[in-house]
Amino acid sequence: MRSLQEAILAALSLSSMLVSRGHEAAVVGGAVRDLLLSRRAPEADLATSAPMEEILDIWPGSPVLGRPPAATVIVLSRGCRIDVSTFQGKDLEEDLGRRDLTINAMAMVPDGTIVDPWGGRSDLAGRLLRFTGDPVERLIADPLRAVRLARFASELPGFRVDQGSLKTCRGFASQVAAMPLPRIGREVLHALEGDLPAFLETLEQGGILDPILPRLKGLSSSLRDTLFSRVRNACALTADPAVRAATLLADEGTTATGTLSAWNWPKSLSREISALVDNLTVALDGGDVRTWARLFRSRGADWIGKLSLLGFIYSLNSEPDTGIWAQRRVGSIPFIVRLQSFGKRITGEEVMALTGLESGPEIGRIMEDLDEAVALGEIRSREDALKWVSSAGGGHSRKSFSFPNPG
Repeated sequence: MRSLQEAILAALSLSSMLVSRGHEAAVVGGAVRDLLLSRRAPEADLATSAPMEEILDIWPGSPVLGRPPAATVIVLSRGCRIDVSTFQGKDLEEDLGRRDLTINAMAMVPDGTIVDPWGGRSDLAGRLLRFTGDPVERLIADPLRAVRLARFASELPGFRVDQGSLKTCRGFASQVAAMPLPRIGREVLHALEGDLPAFLETLEQGGILDPILPRLKGLSSSLRDTLFSRVRNACALTADPAVRAATLLADEGTTATGTLSAWNWPKSLSREISALVDNLTVALDGGDVRTWARLFRSRGADWIGKLSLLGFIYSLNSEPDTGIWAQRRVGSIPFIVRLQSFGKRITGEEVMALTGLESGPEIGRIMEDLDEAVALGEIRSREDALKWVSSAGGGHSRKSFSFPNPG
């Protein structure tokens, strides 16, 4: 297991190559913060007085992100990613002064000394999230820092947000709304891993919740309270990012897919979330056996478990008790258990070979009928399924069965 300071040690080993050429170098930012909080940092940032050309001369062929003067060279050391960049400003202190929060504006020089010109250690001790220096200057330089302030509130339990910093955020709502959506999406994605309610509450207190989630604009306070309550329940019940995100975005309905695309989230996660949102009514109102069989074939048992959990989260706020939801859940469980325990599925190629039909909608219909029969317990083995396809698949038509809707 890696030590807590592995990334910092890796960065300090690289700094010796810069120092040997007469340059200053220091580990800066999040890795120093996490070391003081006894959190493991997977990577580190190394800032130096060396110009970009010399950094690339030391580590030729290394990937470069961004453009000068904010370009970063990515170097691997001891299995850790180290981002090396030239000081933003004339020296280390000015570089630190341009960083977002005081707790991220600390550095460690090669002999292990902590450099802290902006009170980062004091704010860590006081569990305070505060912009470095003049908050207006920080937000003019990058309005997204208002969102990052909220994201750190979600990432660091027990930290409070400086009221002066929050007040300044309220004057930058239009600038936040104009930020590239993938940058906003990246912060929301990080917030899913932490205290998502704290993220939303900080955004609201800073007057920038509506620019992040325009769907909320104009909603009554009671509807906002309902959303926040659902998100709190989701975070209490699961750490799964798809369920948390679906809870946050479910009220957007079909527009949720567009939001996820604009945020540029990983495609597999976005598809999973969209499918949960699109099928929420199945979990809430019950579905016929054919629907559950289709979802099982297309999404799998684990995903169906997430859909059921999403339905439970919604039932906590929309029904006087969870009894109705539980009855619907009990009704669907036998279908899923039978499908999951069936074993190797019959493939489309096997259906075509047994029926003599060519690829097309009829093959899909037969496979759906077969899944329905399995879910109902009418077919219990692969051998029975092959016989069923051979004898009845080509002309078989089922009447869809729904379990009773209680109440």
